[in-house]
Parts: sequence; structure tokens; C-alpha cells
Amino acid sequence: MTGDYDKRRLIEWLRAETARATGRRYQVDFDALDVQSHRELVRLIRDLDHEKQAAVNRARMMPWRRP
Repeated sequence: MTGDYDKRRLIEWLRAETARATGRRYQVDFDALDVQSHRELVRLIRDLDHEKQAAVNRARMMPWRRP
């Protein structure tokens, strides 16, 4: 029972986070994946968000200069 609850929570988080990150909903069948795959997707999304924030910070430190 706990495994189903964890899987459902991961699926809800993945759907919400992909919609937040991209501004649109995707019709991905997250139910077809196992819990380990869900966790890997969560890790991927967090890593991508971290990379985005790092790029923003680098751009702020070294803004483009006009010629």
C-alpha cells in the first residue's frame, strides 16, 4: 500500500513539475514506469533546474557587452 502511495505522489510531482518548468502539459504515461524510473526522472528535473540556475547566475556575473 505504501508503495502505491509513494508512486502516486511521485507521479503527481512529476506532472506538476514538468508543467511548471515548460508551461505546458505532456501526455506521458508515468503509470507505465516503475518507482525507480520515477525517482530518476525527479533527479533529472532537479539537475536541469540546478543547471538553469547556474547559467542564470553566470550570466548575471558576466553580462553580454554591447560592441
